[in-house]
Amino acid sequence: MQKYIKMDIKQKIIQRFNAQLGSDIKNLQEIYDFHENLKAEKDEIEKSLSMASTAAPSKVKAVVESVEHIKDEADHLQQISIDLNKKIKEAFSENDRNLELQEIIDKIGQLDKSLSYLYFIKYIENISDEMETFLSSGDDDSLITLYTSLTEVSCQLQTSACHHLVNYVHETLHFWHNLIKEKLSKEYNDLLKTLKWPFCGTNASSMSPPLPEMMTRFKMLTEYLFHLQLPEETIKPVVKSVLLTDFAPISLPITYLVRPLRQRFVYHFTGSKLTNRQDKPEWFFTQILRWIKDHVQWVQKNIQPVADAIGFGHLDIKVEFMRALVQLAVEKLHSELPLVQYDDTLFAHLVDEALGFERELRETLLYPPTQPTTIFVLTQAQVFVKWINIEKKYATEKMDAILSSNTAWERLAGPDTDDMKVTECADAFLTLLTTISDRYKHLPQPGHRLQFLELQLELIDDWRVRLLQLLHENYEDPLTSLMPHILNTLHYVATVLEEWGITVHFLQLYFFKKQFEAVENATDRGNDVSESIGEVEGTVFDEAVGLLQRLEKELISEISDSVALDVKAKSRAYRTDKWFAMQSSKEVASLSVTPSGCPMFQELATRLHILHNALALPLFRQAWKSLAAQFDQFLFEEVVLVNHFNSGGAEQLQYDILRNLFPLFGLYISNPESFFPLIKEACILLNILVGSAMLLQEALSNNSDKTASAEILADVGVHKMSPELALKVIATRTDIIHV
Repeated sequence: MQKYIKMDIKQKIIQRFNAQLGSDIKNLQEIYDFHENLKAEKDEIEKSLSMASTAAPSKVKAVVESVEHIKDEADHLQQISIDLNKKIKEAFSENDRNLELQEIIDKIGQLDKSLSYLYFIKYIENISDEMETFLSSGDDDSLITLYTSLTEVSCQLQTSACHHLVNYVHETLHFWHNLIKEKLSKEYNDLLKTLKWPFCGTNASSMSPPLPEMMTRFKMLTEYLFHLQLPEETIKPVVKSVLLTDFAPISLPITYLVRPLRQRFVYHFTGSKLTNRQDKPEWFFTQILRWIKDHVQWVQKNIQPVADAIGFGHLDIKVEFMRALVQLAVEKLHSELPLVQYDDTLFAHLVDEALGFERELRETLLYPPTQPTTIFVLTQAQVFVKWINIEKKYATEKMDAILSSNTAWERLAGPDTDDMKVTECADAFLTLLTTISDRYKHLPQPGHRLQFLELQLELIDDWRVRLLQLLHENYEDPLTSLMPHILNTLHYVATVLEEWGITVHFLQLYFFKKQFEAVENATDRGNDVSESIGEVEGTVFDEAVGLLQRLEKELISEISDSVALDVKAKSRAYRTDKWFAMQSSKEVASLSVTPSGCPMFQELATRLHILHNALALPLFRQAWKSLAAQFDQFLFEEVVLVNHFNSGGAEQLQYDILRNLFPLFGLYISNPESFFPLIKEACILLNILVGSAMLLQEALSNNSDKTASAEILADVGVHKMSPELALKVIATRTDIIHV
């Protein structure tokens, strides 16, 4: 350490010499000055030390005491460190003794576990020995009791880390399961034969009530078989195909009950048997339905109570039995579809029968909707696409056949269809849509149902286009062409679609459709889906009904205009009659319809009658309202405003309107005058007393306030006509013109 200090001092001295003298040799004489400076510094330091020893002894003393105190603390800490080191060594020594003791304890625990392991194995072996004894002696009850205990042990060990022990118990359980099942199944099958099971063929005709002791033994064996079920068989099914994963496992009793039926099914509906025909799928579907109907009540009566009594009440035996037989149909349908997929007729027939089977199961036999059936086969991707295409193809062909039928436009007979004038083709088209709905309403996935809904909407639009094409092909006199029949068809279809739209089935589909659209929009825009789904209003048929009703209004307008033109064509003589020179009621015995108006009124009556017979009642209401509005405007503009009327002409016009025109419409409505406001009020103005007419004309001419003018007109019974038109009507009176 001193060596390093000396080296450090030496370096400092050298650095100071270099700084003072530099590298110039000529400066060496300055060394004398440097020596004098160093000597002065030395004297200064000695002087200061002397002053410290004499003038400031307290400061030095304090420093010395501080150093001594620090030394004492360092010594104390050193002693503590020595003591702690000693204790640590003692603790390590004690810990070594504890580790040796722990090793002994661990070894004892391991030996104890090994002993327990051996005792457990011995316990399992004892159970097996007892089971073997009971099996030999035929004590089935004790045998099943021990088997149940073994099953419980196996279940408890499922989470154990002793994998070899778990496998040992598992294999032991399976060994006894197979052995007992073989014994009981033989006896069970023999007993079923004695009971004439299954109840079909010769067994059905020779059924007799079974002996009580036979049924007692049957129920006891059924109980044993329930207990014999392996734990894993009740959790997950063992299936050969992904298609059957939706089928929950079947309990052993039901498995043995279904086995002879399965054998018969395989015998009749596989291979080259005459009953196995691709064009007759209804045979195997019908056979399964018949088996269910013939056996399900007996199964529920004799098996369900046994299951309930032994704690298996969670099993619905009726549903299990049906599900086991439905599985046969699913397997058969799945094997048939690839064989008929290239023949549209066979494929369509197979789908029809599968849907009929589904409908019978759900609606008649009350097979739960949560249970799998043939629909799951039909909704496989490749099958479903084929199904949709076939539906569209046959629906299009059916529409062609409906519209080309010789009786397509004939009305259906019946009190419920008279007012609507329902045509055969309208009813047939709606039946087609109903059939499609019936075929897909049991589909579990909303996406599949929506695809069928889109097909229906496409068919409705195609139907509308076809009707429009027929109109262009048969464009003649609207009343004698297909137009009235097409109008009735459009109206009836639109009305029924509106009613369908508010049913539960289509409201659900509309909700799903809006949800899917909201999800798509949110995905495209990157928004939150929940923000895109608002309140759902309307129905799935709103757009289709809107298009049908728009076409309906166009045709109503066209047919009304046509009738109006025909009536107006007969009106020339009436419009140009001498209204200014007619006799008054005082000059003739009695008034009668104006001779020149007879052709017009006759044509109107004829056309109204034809319209009434041709159109549905709601359509006829629209037609006569349109016709009334046109005829009111026509008579007012072409008869009243272009002619002049003496008192006789005014009376005659009023008589024609009140006694001929209104009664013609009165055959179909209760208040016809309210639909002819212009001509009705014109007759009032033409027939009021001349003095009143002059005062009225003066009041209306001098009064610019419309409200006051309306009140003046209301006093004489004119409510709809404007003051300007009223003045024009009054001006047509000859008694006013010549005053």
